[in-house]
Amino acid sequence: MKTDKQLNALLYAIEKYPKIGRTKLMKFVFLVDLFMYNNRGETLLEDRYKRLQNGPVPSFAFANTDSSNDFFHIVKEPCDPERIIYQFSPTRRADISDFTQKEIQLFDTVIRSLSSHKTEEISELTHHFNLWKKVSNNEMIPLEDLKLDDYEYDDLESFVYFTDAVAEAKQLKNYPNEDSEDSVPRDIIDLQLHTLCGEH
Repeated sequence: MKTDKQLNALLYAIEKYPKIGRTKLMKFVFLVDLFMYNNRGETLLEDRYKRLQNGPVPSFAFANTDSSNDFFHIVKEPCDPERIIYQFSPTRRADISDFTQKEIQLFDTVIRSLSSHKTEEISELTHHFNLWKKVSNNEMIPLEDLKLDDYEYDDLESFVYFTDAVAEAKQLKNYPNEDSEDSVPRDIIDLQLHTLCGEH
């Protein structure tokens, strides 16, 4: 069933990122669907998106993460008068048999990106997209509006893959042979690494 597929995707994200909050969990669904729509012309998790103040929100995922269900137990703790902290505990293992290896790789990439960014930063990204700007609060976003222009897609791709790019850069332990004609000077490599890591 489609609903089980969606819930298993949520469950997978919770398993991989146990400290994920509700807002980031909603961003997980949105970023996966947005990425897939711009690459395949259709969403993967097949949710519909509503425009809220903090960005597009998947209706099905939002409705099924407000209280405990057969997939996960939810504990809600007030943080301040305007915010509630959600803690998710899986009640079963995610069944990812409906997803391809490439789709699971996308899940993992998005989860790594979410875990390395603050919630406010992720919301700010979604506020740059015309799909969010074009509609008023509480209005549904037309599916075709998920198609991004080239600049927006570059922003999406840069955000989703940035964390992996930084991790790969940090793993470069051995510099190329500086005597080689094809080598890049060590100071240039250091500068690129520091730039990627925000150390400039």
